[in-house]
Amino acid sequence: MKKIDFNNNFMGFEKGEDILVDTGVLFALLNKYDAWHKTVNDLFNNFVFNNDDVLFLYINPCIQNELTNLIDSSKLIKFYDEKYPQLAITKEDVEQIETNSVLALEKLLENEVLIVLNSNKESLLQQLKLFKELGAADAINVTLANEYGISFLTLDNRLVSNIQKNADKLSNIQNVYYTIPIYRTY
Repeated sequence: MKKIDFNNNFMGFEKGEDILVDTGVLFALLNKYDAWHKTVNDLFNNFVFNNDDVLFLYINPCIQNELTNLIDSSKLIKFYDEKYPQLAITKEDVEQIETNSVLALEKLLENEVLIVLNSNKESLLQQLKLFKELGAADAINVTLANEYGISFLTLDNRLVSNIQKNADKLSNIQNVYYTIPIYRTY
């Protein structure tokens, strides 16, 4: 498993690479107010959307569930009001985020930019062994990447550290793409 910071001399994903995309990455891509939006948007514009090489990006029902929970406008406005009052995001802004996010996610799924990857018995059994170290939802995502022998793209540095601590149990993950908080805009 290689750990790769996509903001540090990154030359792009491997040709034909399969990558499970974590919830935070998709949320940042879809939400212009997210602190990670600029760096994720740059990553996708430079290495996904404008890329002639074949690249396969995956999500699973757990990721979509987490994502729709995050873009729920009734929860999002409260989150921004409490955590980032300096942004002064209006209720209308948040409703627009929700609408645009759902439409963009539908388009990514319909155009098979994002492919649905389902769980299986082996990954579920492994998830039961790792949920305490990784957290329940992260364990589902990481064990899927491991089961299918694919890469993983995340913004969660704590998760990256926990993946490394459990590398002996996750030896089929090809690459773990991440970046560091210095690339957040606020």
